Amino acid sequence: MEMAQERIRECLIKLTQSLVDIPTENNPPNGYERDGQNYVKALLEGMGLAVEEFSPLSVPRFSTNAAFLHDRNYEGRDDILGIWKGKGGGKSLLLTGHMDVAPKEPLPWTVCEPYRSVVKNGKIYGRGTSDMKGGLACALTAIRTLRDSGFIPKGDIIFESVVDEEYAGSAGTIASRLLGYNADFGIVLEPTGLMICPACVGGLILKITATGIAGMPYTGEEIDNPAYYLADIINLIREWDRNRTARMVRPTLWEKTPQTPQIVITKAKAGEVGPHGQLSTPADAWIEMVIQTYPGDDVDAVVADFSNFILGKFAKPDRLHIEREYHYCRPAAPHIATPAIGLLSQMAKAHTDKAVVCGAMFSCDLYAFEEYGKMPAVIFGPVGEMLHGPDEYVDI
Repeated sequence: MEMAQERIRECLIKLTQSLVDIPTENNPPNGYERDGQNYVKALLEGMGLAVEEFSPLSVPRFSTNAAFLHDRNYEGRDDILGIWKGKGGGKSLLLTGHMDVAPKEPLPWTVCEPYRSVVKNGKIYGRGTSDMKGGLACALTAIRTLRDSGFIPKGDIIFESVVDEEYAGSAGTIASRLLGYNADFGIVLEPTGLMICPACVGGLILKITATGIAGMPYTGEEIDNPAYYLADIINLIREWDRNRTARMVRPTLWEKTPQTPQIVITKAKAGEVGPHGQLSTPADAWIEMVIQTYPGDDVDAVVADFSNFILGKFAKPDRLHIEREYHYCRPAAPHIATPAIGLLSQMAKAHTDKAVVCGAMFSCDLYAFEEYGKMPAVIFGPVGEMLHGPDEYVDI
């Protein structure tokens, strides 16, 4: 038994590293999942599963469907599914995750290069180890182990690797749901730290642009430098966040989580980025940020409250423009009753004390399972840290 477990462990590590070492970055409007998807397709075919492959473009009336972002290129970006047919009389299960990863930036990485993974101190380092190739590798390893043991499920087991989840995409997941690849229960293999999350927060992306006057103040004229505005805007963002947090009520599922919904400033820019670009004050400056929301929050009211606060307190509101970017990655809360969550919790608690049922503190495509697939699902995945950052890792 110990030898078998060690063999499974080594296979899991090797598979995770193999997936991580294939760069599958999402860089809108393009994505580069193809090589990773082909690798998974070959694995599924080697295990004898029936394989399905399709693009979000194959969804009927894709070009007019509001569920999708239409400024993205989906050519060569296919979902890959492996279907293990059951013998009948049981429930079906979907194990799902995304192949695309966040860009390798910010740099530098110190433990390894982003796509040259290493194993160190019980962790696998590299871009996508935690978010979320470690979860994909867990599902593939579980399926292969069960098939090798001679196990035959009663219900179908579907493995799914989708494209375009990052940057509030969800295209691959939505396409699969709309095309009918659904099950009685779904497990999204994002890194929850082994917590079981039937709900997650939403993610709203805003861009705040401040305009100024380009030039150099060398001949007596007054130059309005928007770079100075960034500090004022950031301080106002933090003030609004403190006010919002003070009046926020945590839903029951989030009572055990360590955080309330966060504001994350992802970019702050003034001036050109080229080494020999402009030689003057910038014409504009901008900030990109994410505001997390609970299920039930009115996103339009959140945007209005934020905008009114910032514009009402900024010294030159006519110089600011606040706009939404991408899709609103909607929060998710369970509405379809299922005993599967309790069963999963019971099974997981036999192996770890981390398996509490709670809301997840990140946004993902969980909302799409009920909204488009009419099926219940949870997020349940490994321990990992530094998602989207240098030295991302998953705990073995």
